[in-house]
Amino acid sequence: MEMKNIDDIILSFRHSLPVGSKTAAAIDKGASLTEISECAEEEGLHELASVLFEAQQEELRTPTGPQEDLHSLAGGIIANFRKNLPEGSKTAAAIDQGATWSEISECAEEEGLHELASILFEAEQERLRYKKQK
Repeated sequence: MEMKNIDDIILSFRHSLPVGSKTAAAIDKGASLTEISECAEEEGLHELASVLFEAQQEELRTPTGPQEDLHSLAGGIIANFRKNLPEGSKTAAAIDQGATWSEISECAEEEGLHELASILFEAEQERLRYKKQK
């Protein structure tokens, strides 16, 4: 996964963080993914911490190519979110049915899961940019 993409995701989270947030301060000072993740976990921002954990794991793997890295990262994020969704959730149903990222994103947005919707939007945009380059 390109760092630009994870930076976009971090910035999308940053806009919703309150003033005085340790996580916001870490992002603003350009801290490492590890430090931002630790602050996010400490402040109960489990979705952001999960995303950053997945990004860190991607950095440790041998890169197979931007498309495969992105697909792997998004799949991990979706799986982590799915664990915390109630069974009656439209987003959970979309994930379970193997819906496209944009369909899952739409359901997430409808249900107020803005972080997941934002992540999937960014991942889809990155996928489209990569596809266009080929």
